[in-house]
Amino acid sequence: MSRRSAVQLLAAAAVALAATVTWRLTRAPPRDEDRIRALLDSAARAAEERRPAEVVIALSERFRGQGLDRQGVKQLVAWQVLRGEWVAVSIAGAAVAVEGDAARANVDAILSRAAGKGKTLAGLLPGEATAHRFACRLEREDGEWRVVSAEWRPISLAEAIAGPPDPGAPAPGGGH
Repeated sequence: MSRRSAVQLLAAAAVALAATVTWRLTRAPPRDEDRIRALLDSAARAAEERRPAEVVIALSERFRGQGLDRQGVKQLVAWQVLRGEWVAVSIAGAAVAVEGDAARANVDAILSRAAGKGKTLAGLLPGEATAHRFACRLEREDGEWRVVSAEWRPISLAEAIAGPPDPGAPAPGGGH
């Protein structure tokens, strides 16, 4: 390699490095809503891939929900995995509202007993899948979002198609 070629190569590498650094410094950081959605998607993917220990990464050590703590959720997911209750887990919809270091998320998840990839929601429910709505409260802990409490219930096909309600809106009966 000639000296001129080496200089051109180094100059091109310096320009590429400068462009990469500039791009990383000028791009906007992910919004909190996007970070929360990514956290929920990651938990769903871990459940589908039968990794209960990774499902609970989204949960705070302080988590409480439906009589379960973090360890209880891990055991519940492990039990469901052992029973073969689902093959696919997917987030059908999520509505997120952030207020400072606290957030609420309403999440609709589809738990399918069949390889439901590519099937419509109506094609899966109720025979091959169930839909559940999760009402989650999250808090920022050490710079990361974690679910600190949740309630969940099965929902109908109509509710799943309509999608989750805005978590910032008052619930029927005046509560959140």
